[in-house]
Amino acid sequence: MYLIYEKDKLGRTIFEMIFKNTGSVFAKDGVANMTAYILNKRGTLKNKEKFYSSLEEKALNLTITSNREFTTISLVFLNEKKNFAIKKLLELLENPNFTEEALEKSKIELLAKKESLKNNYDYIANQNLFKTIFKDTPLQHPVIGDDIENITLEDIKNHFKTYSKEAVVFINGGEKIDIRPFLDILPSNSLKKDLFFKPKHGNITEKHNVEQSYIYFGSEFNISNDELYLAKTATFILGAGGFGSRMMEEIRVKRGYAYSAYAQNEFQKTYTILKGYLQTKLENTEDAIKIVKELIDDFVKNGVSEEELNQAKKFLIGSEPLRNELLAQRLLRKFKEYYYLPESYYDKELQMINSLELKELNDFIKKHDEIKNLSFSIVTNENN
Repeated sequence: MYLIYEKDKLGRTIFEMIFKNTGSVFAKDGVANMTAYILNKRGTLKNKEKFYSSLEEKALNLTITSNREFTTISLVFLNEKKNFAIKKLLELLENPNFTEEALEKSKIELLAKKESLKNNYDYIANQNLFKTIFKDTPLQHPVIGDDIENITLEDIKNHFKTYSKEAVVFINGGEKIDIRPFLDILPSNSLKKDLFFKPKHGNITEKHNVEQSYIYFGSEFNISNDELYLAKTATFILGAGGFGSRMMEEIRVKRGYAYSAYAQNEFQKTYTILKGYLQTKLENTEDAIKIVKELIDDFVKNGVSEEELNQAKKFLIGSEPLRNELLAQRLLRKFKEYYYLPESYYDKELQMINSLELKELNDFIKKHDEIKNLSFSIVTNENN
C-alpha cells in the first residue's frame, strides 16, 4: 500500500486506487480489461446498472480502466458529496455484479467494439507492430484481448482478487480521504512479480481497401534511469517536437509526404522502445520508409546541432508550467515518480536539461545505435 496526497481548495476531490501488476500482461488474455469493464458498466449485485444513475444524480464521475500494467479506479466528486461518493465506491468493491449475465452482456459489447476497430487502420498498424516485436509475450495481445469469447466468470473473480492491499496505490487530491475502510475490504495477496520484455525485430504488412498507407515503426531503446533526460531531449529533436523536428521537416515540410510524422519514446515499466508513425500516399510508401531509416541512421551517426539543442531546451523548459498546472497532472507525476522514475525526478529533470552540453547529448545518441534496428508495421492498399 502507498498513499500520494496533495491538498487542494478548489472544492473538488480526486480519489484514485491504482492496482499495480493487474494489467493485461499480468492476466489471461482479455481478463484484466473485462474485469475493469464489468466494474465500469455492470454495477453492483443489488442495483446492477442502476447503480450508475445514483452517481450521475450527484454529479460523481467514476471510471475503472485497465492498461497493460495496472488498473485504475478513479472517482471525482464535489467535496460536499464526499461521504456519499466513498460509500458508493465501497459498495461497488464489496459487491460487484460478477454474474454470468453481466459477463455475457459485456462480451457482446466488447466483441462489437473489436469489430469496429477493424476499420481503425491506425489501431491495426499499431497493434500489428506490438504483435511483431513482442511476439510470444503477453504484449502481443491488445489490452481488449484476442480471445474474449473464452473468458470465464471464474477468470474474472480470480483476477479481482489481485486488487489487493499489497498492490494498491491511493492517490488523493483535494479533501483528505480516510483510506482505512478500503484497506478493510481489500484482500491480502502477494503482488505479482514485475515483468520486462525486450522487443524483437520483424516487419509486417497488412492489406486493406485503404487510400493511403499507415506506417508504424519501432525499435529497442535500452536506456537507464539516469539517461531519461537525454532520451527526452534527443527524441524531441528527432521526432517528438512537432514542426521543427527532423521527421516533420524531412517528411512533411520538404517532401509533403505526410500531414504528420512523429517519433517518440514509449518508456513503460514493462518495456522501453522508440516508436513512430506517419501516414502517406500509397505511391510514397517505400520512399517514406527509406527516409525514416536514413533519418535515424544519420541521427545516430552525426547527432544534433547546437541550434537544435538550444531550441529543444527553450521549448522543454518554457513549456514545463503547462505540464504541471492542474491537480490531476501533478498527482500523475507523483505516481510516475513512485512507480518507475527516480525519486523527485521532475524536480531535477529541467536542471539537467538546462545544463546539458552538446557533446554529452551526441555521445548519448551515438551510444544508442540500437534505435537504427527498426521494425515496421504497414497497413496499405491491396494493390500496392
